[in-house]
Amino acid sequence: MNKKVLIITYYWPPAGGPGVQRVLKFAKYLPEFGWEPIILTVENGDYHAIDESLLKDIPSNLKVHKIKVFSILDFYKKISGNKKAISSFELTKKEGGLKFQLVKWLRANFFIPDARGAWNRSAVKHGLKIIREEKPDIIFTSSPPHSLQLIGLKLKKKSSLKWVADFRDPWTDAFWDKELPRMKIVQNINLNLEKRVIKNADQLVTISKGCSSLLLKDSVKNFHLLYNGYDENDFNKIKKISSPRFRVSYVGSISNKQNPVNFFKCIQQLSQEIKDKLEINFYGSFDREVIHSAETNGSYINFHSYINHETAIEKMVNSEMLLLLIPQNSTGILTGKIYEYLAAKSFILGIAPKENEIEEILIRCNSGKTITFEDDPSEILLEQINNWINHQPLNVYSREIEKLSRKSITQKLSEIFNRTIQE
Repeated sequence: MNKKVLIITYYWPPAGGPGVQRVLKFAKYLPEFGWEPIILTVENGDYHAIDESLLKDIPSNLKVHKIKVFSILDFYKKISGNKKAISSFELTKKEGGLKFQLVKWLRANFFIPDARGAWNRSAVKHGLKIIREEKPDIIFTSSPPHSLQLIGLKLKKKSSLKWVADFRDPWTDAFWDKELPRMKIVQNINLNLEKRVIKNADQLVTISKGCSSLLLKDSVKNFHLLYNGYDENDFNKIKKISSPRFRVSYVGSISNKQNPVNFFKCIQQLSQEIKDKLEINFYGSFDREVIHSAETNGSYINFHSYINHETAIEKMVNSEMLLLLIPQNSTGILTGKIYEYLAAKSFILGIAPKENEIEEILIRCNSGKTITFEDDPSEILLEQINNWINHQPLNVYSREIEKLSRKSITQKLSEIFNRTIQE
């Protein structure tokens, strides 16, 4: 008989984006390693994107408990005049009128650690009911939103079950959190909440070395590094279609901290002969500053709105170069997009701060190169265009990429669960 794990997550299909996929793929593959997942999530989540294509990955026999709650963000959106969910990246913007600055201050100082904690009390109550009825062996929480980790903290104390806390991003040391206009007393409250979670979780899981160092700080607590990975099944039916143009693609959102100004300048300065061979597409949501930078430099970029995950994979595979942008001053950030980029087996041009983990991964997989935001990408771009013209394929290290599959990483998570309940 399989052991059971209660998984608590805010993001769940039809929510879109990389955050939902980590937990979704864990739930998909855990039964293969002796663990039956039970999901506790929200029914009416405030999501940045909707992706119905992810629903097909939910196992038919998976137990999913959804809680309908009042969203503080509904009130927040009314007073801000913004009808869409506002991301943490957007809160770092310096521009905006007095109303936006006031709303940002209110959110930073009254919603601690974030604005998605309205379901916490109901989640604890419902979680205890699930624990009584299903008798899970362990609790697993995955954030952000980091307010969700407080649900795990209370359930552990009330049930005495072991608890594994998973962090996809840093908490108080995240660059966007540091830039919020928080009062000192609020900063201290937030830091104390983070410390309580770190201290009480039986095991900590993170997605990068940088994230681990920011969360652990001076702590000697054990942690486990589990990359996000990619799902092999997402790529099985997609075939690469040849094109008369060298296709450069970016998939995802771009904040003002990721603005690839030198990349735009590089495109503008290419000869017309080379420009005629290029097709550059950005898919997702983009800060106005990013679009302005592209337009200032000739606007050779085709900007498209958000596309679902299935379509995104198709675009990745059918590209000769994939652009990867890691926010400046963003220690600990290792975007999950890199793994699907790797699985697409297209050349990856990473633009990132000097200290990052991307370069190590790209070298290990022989899948691309990284530069900083201050560097000129012209040489790398022209080299790859020349290779494409001369039909020189990219020889990636497939065995290294295979180690980053969702299934392989889920097996490691199951081993963490096994060791934790035995301790």
